[in-house]
Amino acid sequence: MYCLKPTKVFALDVVKDDADALERMTRVLSAIGVSEGRVSFFSRKQAYDVAREIGDWPGDSLAKGACVQYQRPLVFTSVVIGRAAKKDPLVARRPDSVPGGILEAILGYITLVKNTHSPGDDKRRNMVCWNTQDFGVMTGCPHGCQYCGDGRNGKFIAIGCNINEYMEKVVGPVIEKHPGQKCFRMIGWGADIITFEPEYGVFASFLTKLAQYENHYGYFHTSSDNVGWVKNVPHRDRLIGVWSLASGKVSRVIEPGSPTDVARIEAAAKCEKWGVPVRFKLKPVIPVRGWREDYARTIRRVFERTRPETIGFCVIMWMDFETLGKMLDLDVLDPEYVDEARKAAGRLKGIRVGPFPHHVRAQIYRFLIREVRRWDRKIPVYISTESRQMWYELKDELRQDPRRFVCGCNPIEAPGPKMLRSKHLCRSTYFYQPQAGRRS
Repeated sequence: MYCLKPTKVFALDVVKDDADALERMTRVLSAIGVSEGRVSFFSRKQAYDVAREIGDWPGDSLAKGACVQYQRPLVFTSVVIGRAAKKDPLVARRPDSVPGGILEAILGYITLVKNTHSPGDDKRRNMVCWNTQDFGVMTGCPHGCQYCGDGRNGKFIAIGCNINEYMEKVVGPVIEKHPGQKCFRMIGWGADIITFEPEYGVFASFLTKLAQYENHYGYFHTSSDNVGWVKNVPHRDRLIGVWSLASGKVSRVIEPGSPTDVARIEAAAKCEKWGVPVRFKLKPVIPVRGWREDYARTIRRVFERTRPETIGFCVIMWMDFETLGKMLDLDVLDPEYVDEARKAAGRLKGIRVGPFPHHVRAQIYRFLIREVRRWDRKIPVYISTESRQMWYELKDELRQDPRRFVCGCNPIEAPGPKMLRSKHLCRSTYFYQPQAGRRS
């Protein structure tokens, strides 16, 4: 796992009473050289004080010269199964001085499963994706991606440790409740779970559970290069690796604490050597100065070192122009595109695909498609969580039906890639109404 240097380590006292949870915590602590004597165990009665302390991080606690993101406090907890946070009196009576999100996470109220990209939600937000049930046992990340709220401003990482219980009471029942879904993401929330492997052991447990079901597979979705654990993980044949891949400049300047593009590609090459299918998402694509040359180098490296099953793109979105200026140094970006985003700011405010207007994103996608086709003319290419209008415009260039497209981590895309369609799940959330209005 990553060589983290947390300024403080906390653990909810129930972790000590669960052999599985305690063992996982002990393995992680041992890997980063933290003795159990340094762990501040706390009871539910002390949770308010712990949440306040974490909310005040970092204060003057940071070590000079060390990666800031690696110093975030760690909180080991047990995920709460079968009770909502709002039903907990401790949460309901929280004083205003106690950060609510922190309190819920350290008490173990981490979202267990999320119904992602439901057709209704995607229709409302004008997005195209696949409806999936996603799993998570962690919140927070050791990376510092500046466009990500957790990466930029995160104060802690909460780690659910009762994984055996989670697999039996959550993962198994969800698999059985959704017979159409064959591929599941263990993704966490603002998290990169594999940065804690193999000591955390989530994927060993997850793949073992998936192996109990025919034709079921698990994704890791990562920006990391921490893949040594993959070589010997049980049921490796059930694993699919998906990388969020930045260009060289973006990885160095905008994603502190994350490996470079070259390191991520080399990690994928190792997984490929061990028989694990690999897929790439250039997500988010950020048009920095010189972006064409920068992304062209990264794409070339992908095909020099790997043979990915798919490759996709998503231009940075999820924000308005004002937020973009707060997240990133606009001087780092292509000045022409910054000007286009500035001119479109009023029209795109509150629109999910902002801050860059449709024609700018289309230009970027067409360039990236051409670069990929230079190296592999047959690989499935897609755009991720884009608008219906963008899919309608680019579907012929992408050579994919937006209703049933192959992507990076859809719920029926087995290794190959092979689509395991069924009456339960056979299409994406795409639909198109030309009269719906102007492009975004």
